[in-house]
Amino acid sequence: MTRPTKMKDIAQALGLSVATVSRALAGSSRISEATQARVREAAERDGYVVDLAARTMRSGTSSIVGLLLPDIENDFYSTAAKAIADCCRERGAQLVLAVTGDDADLELHHLRNLCSARALGIIMIPSIAPAAETYRLMRSVPLVQFVRESAKVESDWFGIDDAQAMRLAAEHLIERGHRRIAYIGSTLAISTGRARLAGFRRTLEDAGIEPVDELLLSGSCDAEFGAAAMDKLLSLRQRPTAVVTAGARICVGAYDSVRAHGVEVPHDLSFVGFSDAPMLKWCGPGITTIAMPVRDLALATTDHLFRKVAEGKRKEEAFCKVMLRPTLVERRSTAPFVEAPLRRRAAPVDMIAAK
Repeated sequence: MTRPTKMKDIAQALGLSVATVSRALAGSSRISEATQARVREAAERDGYVVDLAARTMRSGTSSIVGLLLPDIENDFYSTAAKAIADCCRERGAQLVLAVTGDDADLELHHLRNLCSARALGIIMIPSIAPAAETYRLMRSVPLVQFVRESAKVESDWFGIDDAQAMRLAAEHLIERGHRRIAYIGSTLAISTGRARLAGFRRTLEDAGIEPVDELLLSGSCDAEFGAAAMDKLLSLRQRPTAVVTAGARICVGAYDSVRAHGVEVPHDLSFVGFSDAPMLKWCGPGITTIAMPVRDLALATTDHLFRKVAEGKRKEEAFCKVMLRPTLVERRSTAPFVEAPLRRRAAPVDMIAAK
């Protein structure tokens, strides 16, 4: 195994000082463009790699930005991760992605590693029930909570107006005459789950509609729960005429259940999705959904984190709370409500016999 090229090797080969080589690689204005070009060419030719560990020891922080997500199967999270990675790259930082699976122990493990690596800052979607040490570590580093917000940690937070998202969905269905409207959302143990259900209930109540408990289902954030909840709704003696799904993966699972039951959308059931993954344009008639400004939110969050790191944070400053507004994307999965007997009224037996 050959010894890795060091900065002093480049300096010796070019007849320069180590300090000059270091400044040239950093793009210092004190070094001429011609010398910078010579140094970069030599570094590339000899396979020189910056010693990040040494740089971290000198500066006290690394160039790493941590991103903790529950999963990357969710189109919302994968889109956000791509935008955050782009933003980090433009600033010469390295994004380190950690998937927690909403597991508190795994979340703590990843957070410890990021803190040990002296991460420049962290963007984090807290798990459903973080460990006590997780809360302590969250307070010890430059951190922005993303989408979800834990009230146990005072920090900056960037998210979506979740109550408004559900108002848009419910009002869309109410305007089409629906009154028996179901809701499938994530657990009330997280801020987004609470805000979305509260927004949905409030919208029904404002329209003079009493929310029906058997139509309001909250649980985990995955597709499996979405499917199970939709199965339950479709097994009711009096089915809902419309449903609002309040999670990207919940939407996928619920729609799979609808198809498995042979329910025709929107003839038998009006269906409102969540987020706007490309596939929703092609599902059945095209899914009416609540679209999130995911990329804008991710870029705003990352920009804020870098400003926070650059400027520092005085204790007396208030924490930043930012909500971006969602929009309703209308497609063909919703329709005006029509009384079921009028749609599918069977002819009386005696009339059939007479014919």
